[in-house]
Amino acid sequence: MNVTLMSDQPRPACSENERLAAEDLVGRLQADGRLATVQPFWAYPRWWLAQAICSALGVLASVLCVGAPLIGLIVAAVALVLCLIDGTRLAPLRRLTGSRASQNVISPPLATTHKPPVTLVISASIDHPPKSPNRFFPTSLIAANAACVALVAACAALRLSDIDGLPISIAQMVPTILLLAAVLVFLERGTAETIPDQSAIDAALEVTARLDADPPEHLAVALVFGGAGSAQAAGLRYWLRSRRKRGMKPADIAIVSIEPCSSGAASWWQRDGVVIATGLHPQLRRAAKAAAQEVDGSIKGRGGADATGAGVARGDGWPAIAIGSRELEKGELQSDEVASIVAELGEALIRELDREIGDQPARPSQPAPESAGAPQ
Repeated sequence: MNVTLMSDQPRPACSENERLAAEDLVGRLQADGRLATVQPFWAYPRWWLAQAICSALGVLASVLCVGAPLIGLIVAAVALVLCLIDGTRLAPLRRLTGSRASQNVISPPLATTHKPPVTLVISASIDHPPKSPNRFFPTSLIAANAACVALVAACAALRLSDIDGLPISIAQMVPTILLLAAVLVFLERGTAETIPDQSAIDAALEVTARLDADPPEHLAVALVFGGAGSAQAAGLRYWLRSRRKRGMKPADIAIVSIEPCSSGAASWWQRDGVVIATGLHPQLRRAAKAAAQEVDGSIKGRGGADATGAGVARGDGWPAIAIGSRELEKGELQSDEVASIVAELGEALIRELDREIGDQPARPSQPAPESAGAPQ
């Protein structure tokens, strides 16, 4: 794998280095013979601050409900609603934390006389992930944050019903302490340094180069490098929303999101989401499972509310799958070895999907590759 795009420079979401990396990436794609353009957009990257505010509101509700249970219940209910819907594209509380400029890099399918019925979108994030003992843990914490706020609301409701006493006070104290800790965790996530990690972009470029050299018959391969990826795939979500407005449907595309794979063990995601992990696209899961067996029988699926690009896209109703690596475990591979395996897994997954689509009954071709069909 070739390391490119200022890989030794920190690249937080919506930063100047992210913008420069996007420009470098456009040049790299054009040098490889692909069209590439920049799609600017405005993002709200401070999801961690919105969640910290929800945690603080939960603590406030816990204090209020001791003397004024009705007010405490109202505050807790508002905090719970804001906590849950902030993981959606609406994100009302996050919009109050300020917007930042970011950009996607888009490379459409290569021009061919044959228009495949499916557009396969390979996606990776341009920005670097923040440092964390486990890069996915703070995202999964959103569900725990909502659960703690819900427990505070339940205690407030009991107090409002004149059900009080030491057991209720103890039950209320536990989620309150956890919410105080959550405020610190979310703020730490937002202020953490980034980890220079070029592996996802390099793997995406490697997979694309292999597919361009030997194009799949039923797939038109496009690239979407998303800005503000650590802000719950804000760039990919923006691109999908812009394409939906222009008539693209979930039946038009399939998304393979490549996550960081610089260390640990190669893996693919069976389930994912922002708050709750749900199953990713079933046909893509089948293809990933078959590809994993073909490349290396030790490659396993994983599941969790990790907010990968695939999990965010699937939450909005798009067919998607994610591949990458788990956290480093003793005795597992590191550096380019893992990224190479992930690239092989990505190519095998796409070839398997191409075979499955070829075995399905033919459907009428759409007018343009970006608007073509996708797996059902």
